[in-house]
Amino acid sequence: MNFQTMLLDIKGMLVSKRAAYTIIIMALFAVTIALVVEFSPEGLKAALEAAKPEGSAGVFEFIWFEDFLKFLLLVLISFGAFIICDLEDEEALGLMLARPESRLSFLVRRTLSSVISFLIIFTIGTLVAGGIAWAIVGGLNPPVFLLHHLMIMPMLLFVFSLTFFFSVALRTTTYTVLAGFAASLMLSFTYSFALMADPGSEPSILNPLAFGYRVMAGMPLANAFYVVLALTIVMFTAGGVWFSRKDI
Repeated sequence: MNFQTMLLDIKGMLVSKRAAYTIIIMALFAVTIALVVEFSPEGLKAALEAAKPEGSAGVFEFIWFEDFLKFLLLVLISFGAFIICDLEDEEALGLMLARPESRLSFLVRRTLSSVISFLIIFTIGTLVAGGIAWAIVGGLNPPVFLLHHLMIMPMLLFVFSLTFFFSVALRTTTYTVLAGFAASLMLSFTYSFALMADPGSEPSILNPLAFGYRVMAGMPLANAFYVVLALTIVMFTAGGVWFSRKDI
């Protein structure tokens, strides 16, 4: 694997509009949610305080995870589409694969570039959002807020793998983003509706998108982690095998 090329991929992602928009929108989400929490009537504040899971970093985080997750899914799918769709859209994929590099090495390099870039940008965005919330609302535990964001990485890697699988089949960024977002949103709504029907219950370990709620609520993670890891490996493997055998 060409590490120099991988570093160039990462550098390109870090200075891209995709990265800038992610951090800016995370900051705007944080300002909006923090102001909603800060200027809510006392009765609503009390209700939110009572509704938040015991393991969360505060009321802000409780609302943040519920509302921000939908945008986060789009960000993830955009970074996942980077693996092959960006090159496909630029009609450069065939040229890249013509280099003396195996398809497996190509996939590993592009996947690592995408994941590492996202992790850096997501961490910066989280620190910015946490700082904004702490300044406006207070009552937020910034280290726990950051830790919870890092702990949901298994769930985020699953969304990466799902996006990659769709990208192999659909080839273009537009269709990949639509399919990936629809599938992820369906999984997200599935566990949300189940929690609404039975508040306080544990979401099914079979739903990878419920892993983030488990982290925030301080619920057991081991079994859910193994399920998410297994599904991620299956999706990456299936997509990788399909890509390796598919004509470009």
